[in-house]
Amino acid sequence: MSDDPHAVAFLSLLRAVPGLRVFPDEQGNTPTATTALPYVVTWVSVRYDLGPTIDLRSTRGVATATVHSVGLNDTSARITAGKVRDAYLDVVPAIAGRKAFPIRHDDSPPARPDESTGRRVYDQIDVYRLESLPG
Repeated sequence: MSDDPHAVAFLSLLRAVPGLRVFPDEQGNTPTATTALPYVVTWVSVRYDLGPTIDLRSTRGVATATVHSVGLNDTSARITAGKVRDAYLDVVPAIAGRKAFPIRHDDSPPARPDESTGRRVYDQIDVYRLESLPG
């Protein structure tokens, strides 16, 4: 797991959902073609943008979580995506040394079939954003 506090916050919120299988898991493993369905795969990227400071420093943390909710069919993928939405949307996570803002939902194309692992599954991709400032 990343040591960036934004990534830790995103992954911790999902791992706290009972019955939700989250990848990468705490050992860094990712799903395989034989992983039981449903599950979510979350990839987090973090950048630091110019913050509201007089010294023009990049202090605004902007984290994006791209979440793949994977199920046997489109309904299963959407139900799993709903659990993710319940865990994230409008939540203000505690991040030590930072003032976090509510998590926002930025994008959600329809669930679609995916055979990249050698078996057909359905993948609902959602993009969430978490921003914070020092404090």
